[in-house]
Amino acid sequence: MIKELQLDGFKLSYTSEGEGSDVLLLHGFPSNMFFWNNIKNDLLSNYRVTVVEQRGYPLSSLENAKNTDFNIEFLSKDIEYLIDVLNLNRNLTIVGHDWGSIVAWAIVSRGYVDIKKMISISGGTEFPPSEIYKKLIFKKGDHYITSFQEPYSSNIAISKNLDLFFRSAYRVTPNLDRELLDLSLNNLFNSYNSPTKVHDINIDELATHFKKGLVQPISWYSNIDLNISLASKWRNNVNTRVSFLFGENDAAVKLNRKMKERLQSSGTDIRIKEIPNADHWLPLTHKESVLDEIYNF
Repeated sequence: MIKELQLDGFKLSYTSEGEGSDVLLLHGFPSNMFFWNNIKNDLLSNYRVTVVEQRGYPLSSLENAKNTDFNIEFLSKDIEYLIDVLNLNRNLTIVGHDWGSIVAWAIVSRGYVDIKKMISISGGTEFPPSEIYKKLIFKKGDHYITSFQEPYSSNIAISKNLDLFFRSAYRVTPNLDRELLDLSLNNLFNSYNSPTKVHDINIDELATHFKKGLVQPISWYSNIDLNISLASKWRNNVNTRVSFLFGENDAAVKLNRKMKERLQSSGTDIRIKEIPNADHWLPLTHKESVLDEIYNF
């Protein structure tokens, strides 16, 4: 049963089920709380599992929102407050996918709640400044994160055909081919073609869930420069156990030597794993790898 937690100006939707040690699951973009259903159901026999629909997503949307309402400090405080209210204090493991891993890292770094371990999937710690992305121009346009600095115009482009958007986002990428190295909005999110396979997720349900558009989720991206400034207040070398999981065929988040070195130096107990034959959607395609990290790391 979905519950709501009243926060400042909106209600945060979540579920919390089961008994035992705590696991908290944070989705990324463009997903929702139901993204975790299969993993949640497997965990319920051993854990209390809490799943959140994060700030700005349809079940936790804000009225009369400002762009800065979606900065990393607010995103972190939402989850920290939920942890406190629900007393998620039994050896808490926090698991984030994509943007969810960025939020999880900020919470770990801030240190206001006790987290036993963190598992980051297809994400990392922080986004680089927007200037980095502005230098990356592809055949089909600017890098999608550059486009996302303008949430309203990006939302218009995406919302013309939500079925196309979600089929493009969740398509299977068996290899990093030349086409998918084009990280423009039009290539990553608006270029699905029928021979392409789509991951095992209900596209119709996603399109219905986001029928009012994605302005607020996209607005998370338009705060990446502000986030760098805000994180300077708590950025540190963390002591929490952290596992970073990446798919070797992930077109959006590429694990290279420099990234490995940066992640390894971000804490005292860091593990980095690249999963063969996996792309960005590890929780959908390699569920056992995710569960193994939760159970055994």
